[in-house]
Amino acid sequence: MKGVILAAGKGTRMLPLSLRHPKPLIPFLDRPMIEHIISGAAGAGVEELAIVVGHRGQDIVDHLGAECAGVRLRYVWQEEARGTGDALLLAEDFVRDEPFFLSWGDIMVPPHNYGRLADLWRARTPTVALTVNWVEDPFEGAAVYLEGDRVVRIVEKPRPGTSQTPYNNAGVFIMAPTLLKALRRTPVSARGELEVPDAIQLLLQQGADVRGLPIEGYWSDVARPATVLALNTEALRYLYPEGEVVCGGEAHVARDAVLHRPCLVADGARVASGATVGPGACVLRGASVGAGARVANSLLMQGATVGERATVAWAIVEEGEAVEGGAEVTGSSTDPAIVMHERGPGE
Repeated sequence: MKGVILAAGKGTRMLPLSLRHPKPLIPFLDRPMIEHIISGAAGAGVEELAIVVGHRGQDIVDHLGAECAGVRLRYVWQEEARGTGDALLLAEDFVRDEPFFLSWGDIMVPPHNYGRLADLWRARTPTVALTVNWVEDPFEGAAVYLEGDRVVRIVEKPRPGTSQTPYNNAGVFIMAPTLLKALRRTPVSARGELEVPDAIQLLLQQGADVRGLPIEGYWSDVARPATVLALNTEALRYLYPEGEVVCGGEAHVARDAVLHRPCLVADGARVASGATVGPGACVLRGASVGAGARVANSLLMQGATVGERATVAWAIVEEGEAVEGGAEVTGSSTDPAIVMHERGPGE
């Protein structure tokens, strides 16, 4: 099976982190978000992917190269954002006349859900198999109305408080090529964009069989810096319920360091004597926590350093940045502190 990942957005809600990274390269747990999606697609039987890139797209190309998780990669450029449908049509020649996998480039779900979606596709052979997640009000996404596992209606960006369903389009699909033909007949939305959910609704009106699969476990479109921290904690608890302290085999943790669960110390990270890491902390490859320092509810990106006896709480320390010894950097669960020095254009 082939697949498409839409990864061209600017990630404006993720500022200031998206100044340095395209959103799909912002880390979730121990690696960039898009790597999790590619691994999931591989688990659903995808052997070749087209990645639609735009904002800082060359960063994605340089990072991933021609192959990731055993999946061959191609790249398609979207020069101007005109909606998810426009982005998907750019990969039409790649997909051709075969069923294909599709994911938004910022959707994080537990890995087994990709295989569950593939199982639904094989069992039902619908025109579209899509995932849904429960929300209080799906006004920020697309409201999906279900009867059993049959989708009977989908409404993109409904007005707040108007939906009669708690299900939101979760952004991971398997589709027949019929969807691409429907996109070409779909009018642009009120926002002036061509939307994939609108094309699915058009197919529903024509009697197409569309099936929905509720996500098991966490779901997030990782919209903001605060979401990064919250999701890391939620995912560690879900994926490692018996331990929640995850140390890479090549991590260097001093014997008298204290790790509070949930936390992750990746391969190549260092935690010095007397330091405390966690709860809710991820220390990525090449990052280091100095002697006597404390890091909680935070993310240290690759190569970040926290000096001796420093305190970091509810914060994100960008790649290669440093918190000086004895310093205190404290944000909140809704507004984390960001340690990131300004850089010039293109840096």
